[in-house]
Amino acid sequence: MSVVFNQFTRKGNEFVDDKVSQDAQNGEDRGESNMDEPEEDNGGDYDKDAPYIRWTGTIDTRIGPKSRARRSGFCAIRSPEFPGGVMIGNKYNALEITCRPDGRVYTVNLKVASYFPDDLYQGFISAEKEESLNDSKNDDGEFIKFVMPFREFVLTSAGLVREQQRELDGGIELEHIGFTQMDGKDGPFTFDLKMIRVVNYYDGVVIGEEHLSDDEYS
Repeated sequence: MSVVFNQFTRKGNEFVDDKVSQDAQNGEDRGESNMDEPEEDNGGDYDKDAPYIRWTGTIDTRIGPKSRARRSGFCAIRSPEFPGGVMIGNKYNALEITCRPDGRVYTVNLKVASYFPDDLYQGFISAEKEESLNDSKNDDGEFIKFVMPFREFVLTSAGLVREQQRELDGGIELEHIGFTQMDGKDGPFTFDLKMIRVVNYYDGVVIGEEHLSDDEYS
């Protein structure tokens, strides 16, 4: 049993560009991104993996000479806020993201109902994680299912890790989900996103999908 948050169709996805780097907000062009829904591959043929959204952009970590920022170079997208929040409670223990990464590190952001408005739980999708679990990189360009237990998410506030951590479990009310590219590397990025859902994950297997092989999960 699982709950799907976003499964993308050709009628339009709900994710929106959230923000770019602080320098860009101050008038310095230091990061840009856009999204589309590919229906054709690079050769012009129908894309068998559609529908999904493709998030692309360019990261520039240079700090403008007139900027007061201490660091620069990030882009982010997020879903709209879920009306009334999504009550996950104690029913599920992990987030499953079906995506096609490009080898860079991406941050997954979970905004939950809290007395502290700046609180944000963050986890990471990385090539290193994929390689260590699958013994190979995603050179064939296939979509991968990343399963991220809630207990592994880190509590942050205003971009900093909170000294006092609160584990993300029990009574979870999810307000929105987002992704950030802020791995500190200059250059282009491409992140294809197909589906997000909450699941129960034990001993390397999503409950209800025990027939699937371990290689289908990261």
